[in-house]
Amino acid sequence: MHLHHNREITINKKQLIDKIAENREIHINEYKDAVIAYRKEATKQLKKLAKDIKNGEIGIRLELVAPVDRSSEYDKVIEMFNWEVSDTVTLEQREFNEYVHDENSQAVSARMFNSTYTNK
Repeated sequence: MHLHHNREITINKKQLIDKIAENREIHINEYKDAVIAYRKEATKQLKKLAKDIKNGEIGIRLELVAPVDRSSEYDKVIEMFNWEVSDTVTLEQREFNEYVHDENSQAVSARMFNSTYTNK
């Protein structure tokens, strides 16, 4: 499918804000799940490391990727659109993908880090 990156669409501002808020809630839930899984993995690794230290191992290291919380970035975008005086907003295809489909580098990065332990 060919995407028209110059295409613009005018949408209802409230629907857009609601969708971004929905994406935010999904992100927060993924983050919370990742924190739980991270703590379990950290505990597991720390127990193993304590055992290894007791057995004389050297050169040990903890291998963890911390979960990422980007909820404040969603808050800023919601705030920006709340400041919009019009009831409609015109978005380009890229912006539509970013705000509606949650396809931006920060969201993708957060999903990648947050899925480190929850997808095992």
